[in-house]
Amino acid sequence: MPRFDFYLLNVSFQTPPDSTIEELGEKIEHLAIDCDNIRVQGENIFCHPEIYDTRMFGSYTFIDIVYDRKIALTRDQINALQVIIDRSKPTELDNDFIIELLVLENPEEINALLCLFKVLDNRIPIECLIYSFRDWLQFHRDYFVKCPPPRASFCEALAPWFSNLFLNSSTIHSGLRGLHSNHEDIMRSIIHHLSALNDVYHPFFLANRHVGGDGACDYLENYFRSHEVRIGASREKNNIPELVFQFNDPQTGDTLNCYCDLHTKFYQYYEYADPTYHAKGNRIYFHQPIEGFLGEKLLVARIGKHA
Repeated sequence: MPRFDFYLLNVSFQTPPDSTIEELGEKIEHLAIDCDNIRVQGENIFCHPEIYDTRMFGSYTFIDIVYDRKIALTRDQINALQVIIDRSKPTELDNDFIIELLVLENPEEINALLCLFKVLDNRIPIECLIYSFRDWLQFHRDYFVKCPPPRASFCEALAPWFSNLFLNSSTIHSGLRGLHSNHEDIMRSIIHHLSALNDVYHPFFLANRHVGGDGACDYLENYFRSHEVRIGASREKNNIPELVFQFNDPQTGDTLNCYCDLHTKFYQYYEYADPTYHAKGNRIYFHQPIEGFLGEKLLVARIGKHA
C-alpha cells in the first residue's frame, strides 16, 4: 500500500491581503476538522517549525495570533489553530526539500500540502494543494489515475475512497475484461463516473426516493450536461437476463439477486480528444440503494461493455 503524508508549511497559513478576519476564522475551523478526519484515516500530518514566524494575517505572525492574540479571532478559532499544530507531527526536513517531495512521482510515497487559502507558488503542483477534505478525497482517487490497480484487486483498492458505493468484486473483475479499452488506459474516466455515482447520484437518491432510479439518472445526466467530460445515465429497457447480479450482505447474511439495469454511459473521455472514439459502448451498471441492505450503498455490478 502507498503511504500518503500531508504537510503544513509556512505557505499553508499565508492569508491573501484582501481576506477578512471572518474568512480566516472560518478557514481555520474547517482545516481543524479536516485534519482530524485525515488523522482518523491513519495518515500523517507533519508541521514545519517555520510556521511560527510566518506572517499569517497582515503583519501578524502565527505566534502573534495564537499566543499573543493580537487579532480578533474567537477563542474557539484560536484554540482550533493551536490544535492543528499540537496534533501534527514535527518534521526536521528543510522547507524547500519538502516542496521538492511534492513534485516527486513516487507511487509508494505520496505527499501533499494542506492549506488555508489558495497558494500561488509555481514550484508546487496544483494537484498537491489540499484545501478541504473533499480535495483530500479526490487526491486519493486521482492516485489511481497515475497508478491504476490491477484488475484482480480493482474493487478492493478503490472501495475505501467511494464510501457510498458497494463494488461487487465477484462481477466487476470479469466485467473489466469487456471494456473496449484496457481499464488502465481510461482510468481517469472510470474514476469520473464512480465519483459521479458516489458524490451526486447516491445523496440525491437518498434525499429524493420518490423520483426513483430513473429520476436520479436524469438528475445525474443533467448535472454533468455542461461538464468538460459529459456523463450519460439511464435505464436499460430490454429486460436483459445478463444484468441480474447477486449481492451478499456480510452483516446480515442476506443475499439478493438484483436487476442492475441502471447505468452510466461513457459519452466522452478525458483520455481521448476525439468524441467519436469507439469506446462509447462502455457502461457502469448498478442498482439503486436498497433500504436495510448493504448499508444502503449504491450497488455497482459491472464496469464493462454495453449489455
